[in-house]
Amino acid sequence: MNRFVERVEPYFLSEDPFVQRYSIEMLEDTYLPEEDMFLTGLQAVDRGPVSEYSSPILPYLMYLPLNEEGLAEVVDRLKSLGKKDHDRLFYTQLLLNAHTDLLIAHKKEVKRFVTESQLAEIVKLPQLTIEELYQELAGVTNYLDDYDYSQAQYDHGKRVIKELINKDGIENWEVHNGLRENEETEDGFGFHGIYIVYMAGELREESVVPQLVNLFKKEDESDLLFEELANTLVKIGTEQVVREVEKVALYGNTYFYTLDVLGRIKTREAEQALSTLFDRTDDITAKTLIADYLCQQLSTAAIPKIEAFIEEGYDEGMLCLEESIYVNCIMNGIDHPKLPQWRKLIEKVEHQSMDEQSLPVPQPHPIQIEEKVGRNDPCPCGSGKKYKKCCL
Repeated sequence: MNRFVERVEPYFLSEDPFVQRYSIEMLEDTYLPEEDMFLTGLQAVDRGPVSEYSSPILPYLMYLPLNEEGLAEVVDRLKSLGKKDHDRLFYTQLLLNAHTDLLIAHKKEVKRFVTESQLAEIVKLPQLTIEELYQELAGVTNYLDDYDYSQAQYDHGKRVIKELINKDGIENWEVHNGLRENEETEDGFGFHGIYIVYMAGELREESVVPQLVNLFKKEDESDLLFEELANTLVKIGTEQVVREVEKVALYGNTYFYTLDVLGRIKTREAEQALSTLFDRTDDITAKTLIADYLCQQLSTAAIPKIEAFIEEGYDEGMLCLEESIYVNCIMNGIDHPKLPQWRKLIEKVEHQSMDEQSLPVPQPHPIQIEEKVGRNDPCPCGSGKKYKKCCL
């Protein structure tokens, strides 16, 4: 297991709701957790809220991979849930996130909880030739380009790409050429180009890192492209990625994505890059994000300057930086004299959030259930971002 993951995993079961929540967020979309960690997440779900400030755990387990034991556990839970239980939607999505081979191996158990057409689309993939898989991908791409965006279709395209890679059906040169062709088109990146970016990440194709990073300068491209760019660069996660991203990290309006890349790559080089950028920028929002990402790196060296930044004033509309530094100190075993002060402020912010008007919690399907939304919960707009970093 990755050393950073080893440090963080025990805090999934912390009795401190702020530490528990932050620890789960720290590993989100880092591609570092292994399959066994899903069971630790389920332990946190089963224990339930540890205080009135606890956030729902289940939605955050979407980024954890499933193994045989994890899938069996999800199936068992679905069997015990009523059709109107809103947790059913999340457990169903967890099933659909599972690897193709795993779903096929357990299709008899799975078919009770997903539609026949969904399962049929998945089961057929290993039987298709490379040429047929490319035809399948072309059909998905054309659908997405010609009709309204469909998350199910988009995810299916990714599953097709994984099957192509499994069959050695994608060559490195195809990624290089695909990126160049999409860069040269006047219409910019469509779904074909976005899937090429995704391929680069699945192949861990480091040679295209400069090309990928340069795309962050195309500020008029879609958010979906930037999200896939960020994900791909995190998957590659090398020192070259850190060096190249640092060069453009404060460029224009895409710094939300570039800083996110550095925050999710849990290495000494990424921590140092964030520290350098923190000192370089005067933009209060960028500086606030960098401070949070430094805490997500569990950086002890950054604590003094983050503390000073809090005193000077940060962008409180983005996040509660006192929570970030509080958890950073707790997880590093630092008995900082301001811990009680920060804790009190975090609780005050949480109370204010809980007193706000009820908003719908995002669901994996278009069924909405009215509940309180905390600053750190998934945003109800469905963006996939935290509420505090989105519609709040």
